[in-house]
Amino acid sequence: MRVSKQNILTSIISLIPLSYILGNFVLNSNILLIILGGIFLSFKGYRLKLLILDKLIIIFFLYIIFTGTWNTIESYYFQKTHNYDFSIIIKSFLFLRYLLLYFSIRLIVEKNLINYKILFYSFALFSIFVSADIIYQFFYGKDFFGLTSPYANKITGPFHAEAIAGGFIQKFSFFLFFAFMLLTKIKDSKIKILILTALFFITILSITLSGNRMSLLLFLFGIFLVFINNKTLRKYILHILVSIFIMSAIIVNSSDRIKNYYYAFYENSKNILTVYSYRILGFEKDLPYSSKHAYLHEFESGISTWELNKYIGGGLKSFRYNCPKRKVESINVRTTCNIHPHNYYLEILTDLGIVGIILFLPIAVLVITKSYNLLRDEQFKYIVAPFFYVFVTEIFPIRASGSFFTTNNAAIIFFLLGTIVGLLAVPRGIEPRLGD
Repeated sequence: MRVSKQNILTSIISLIPLSYILGNFVLNSNILLIILGGIFLSFKGYRLKLLILDKLIIIFFLYIIFTGTWNTIESYYFQKTHNYDFSIIIKSFLFLRYLLLYFSIRLIVEKNLINYKILFYSFALFSIFVSADIIYQFFYGKDFFGLTSPYANKITGPFHAEAIAGGFIQKFSFFLFFAFMLLTKIKDSKIKILILTALFFITILSITLSGNRMSLLLFLFGIFLVFINNKTLRKYILHILVSIFIMSAIIVNSSDRIKNYYYAFYENSKNILTVYSYRILGFEKDLPYSSKHAYLHEFESGISTWELNKYIGGGLKSFRYNCPKRKVESINVRTTCNIHPHNYYLEILTDLGIVGIILFLPIAVLVITKSYNLLRDEQFKYIVAPFFYVFVTEIFPIRASGSFFTTNNAAIIFFLLGTIVGLLAVPRGIEPRLGD
């Protein structure tokens, strides 16, 4: 019976990457199935002893409910504005599903009901499939399903209208590498390194061709961390880094379109650093409106929107309502607003205020420090590794990103949190399941 529960739960969780490909409805359905699995285990008598991280995460979610409720009451009964339509408080309560997702994953992992062999192979398979689909679409104009990309500089593969293929590969490719290192029966280290280098090449090529430039940087940053922390790979770091550098240079310079696109990314990044060097340190100089990249305008609008509700924020997904209220006193600042400020930390500040960011940061820091220590545990190091590296790159502060509170991002963040904290709670001496 236990094996049956394990296989069912593992199968549901292993389909997370496929759910991302098929869209939000399927992803939300998958989340619901995982939650129902957690509830079923609770009814069967499985229990958790709450850790400090669990309590901090509960407080974070309760605070989301509080600030959503407070801002709704303030809007309706004090400011007498009725343009919110109760959406903030409704979305705050709906966001609780990620708390349920977190505890369901947390329970499943702690009770050792996951077959990591199936999970890693599934995540790896979908990663390599999307990579191959991107490469195929780049050379033939259509992907395996006959889909074309609607973007001039981005290849979308199976995601069609959403330019998120690079981010998908960047996240799930870490499971590809660790599935190979953990589960392969190849003994010759030189052959292993050769195959890993080939996998790196395919991954870098597909992320580069996807046009998701931030995903490429985050992937390279994550791989750098892997080399630093893995003794086996550290011996070959120079060989692999040189290979990756040469591969990247060849890929970028193989097409004028790709070269110009990534050169523009370099220029825009430099401009953003120039502006903030001027604002914070007094170096460099401010840039005229026409020279500022869209993301710089998003960051600026995020900062000025946060200043409207510094301490408790405007409530979940309130940026779209509050951003138009900010005062624009400079001709160098864009007057229009997007639906979020394109940075996790700015979004938490605008929606949840200083209190929200104070509640979130200890969670992130504790998860990183505690799971980093688990990387030293021979029994768990290869199991926790991909979750650790994906989490670190996912919450990296200096990046442009989607919304923290959307399904695509919240699902992966709280899935990672649930898995990592669950692994931390597994009693030492219990072997993680790598097969029947």
